[in-house]
Amino acid sequence: MTPRLPQPIRAVLEMLRLDQTERQQPQDWNEALDFLDRTQLTLALPAEMAPPEVRRRLERNLADNTERLRRLREASAEIAGRFEAAGVEFVALKGLSHFPDFVADLRRRVQYDLDFYCPPASAGPARDVLLALGYEPITELAAFPMDHLPPMVRKTGWRWRGNYFDPELPPAVDLHFRFWDERTERLAAPGVERFWERRTGHELDLGDRLGYAALHAVRHLLRGSLGLAHVHEIARFLAGRKIDAAFWSRWRELNSPELRRLEAVAFRLAEHYFGAPPVDVTLPPEAEAWFRRYAWSPVEALYRPNKHELYLHLSLVTARRDRWAVVRRRLLPVGLPGPVEAVHTPEQQMTAGLRLRKWAKYWGFVAGRILHHARVLFPTLWGLARR
Repeated sequence: MTPRLPQPIRAVLEMLRLDQTERQQPQDWNEALDFLDRTQLTLALPAEMAPPEVRRRLERNLADNTERLRRLREASAEIAGRFEAAGVEFVALKGLSHFPDFVADLRRRVQYDLDFYCPPASAGPARDVLLALGYEPITELAAFPMDHLPPMVRKTGWRWRGNYFDPELPPAVDLHFRFWDERTERLAAPGVERFWERRTGHELDLGDRLGYAALHAVRHLLRGSLGLAHVHEIARFLAGRKIDAAFWSRWRELNSPELRRLEAVAFRLAEHYFGAPPVDVTLPPEAEAWFRRYAWSPVEALYRPNKHELYLHLSLVTARRDRWAVVRRRLLPVGLPGPVEAVHTPEQQMTAGLRLRKWAKYWGFVAGRILHHARVLFPTLWGLARR
């Protein structure tokens, strides 16, 4: 199916495909770059295919991101060292652990947070270590259904200046206490707990790194916030392991059919969006039909709001009670969004003007989300009625 996207967006997505030989230039590079910035794909773009003025911009972005990477490595090493000294058990997730199998050059990976998994008994001590290092939890996010504790940041007073690659942007730290939220998604992932058992040092087994990356992408897809950069990294992994029969034999041996099916949803997206080689996993007929009709809808939602991923979610859920729970949560969300302004500003630096701006932007964002949900409610209900 052809995605219903503006020409500049279609063009840069074609440029990012792994199986494409002929590429069309965007008609509007500003629109294309805005899309790439928002989806963390800017530095994955082959710079040699861009005009000189765009290449110069990409070079500046790469220089900034290279400095950000240096600081991220320092922050990660500092946290890992303190964890070890405190006897905290952990593995690194995503991010730096994705080199070289998911990304050939870490300088070209845009990263805004550091993710660690700790078994439940270590989550509290890990949080205490971060508190001692000056990280503070974003408490407004405590009520959200997440796989991790509320994100923690150092409140340095940093403010958004329009640069997605700003080296000064302090990373958030997410302390994960589970690999999959079965209660919220209403989908079982039997065997996912064995990711921890198969770890080596402070990293997951290679197959489990792919598994977790896929589950992470699927979770965001089913919640209406798909990360295209995550799917692109999965596509690169699949391309690199295309003929590695030993890897795929072990992957099938160690992962249950239900877990393979969930991961395969992300693999199928990587195939549709970026030309990744297919993985031989059978999805339910309704899910196959969703990919034929709606595969591009999560990307189209950036320009044409929709909740078509709900139909995919329901195709994977078997129990009627669980289906109703998913429908209620997606169509009638009751929680308020998290903060959108002055997240890194200490309380003592919060002036009256900054507080006013913070709350004005927040309630403007809330109004936008209410409008979004209202706009897609009846089309989504109509789609459910036709299923």
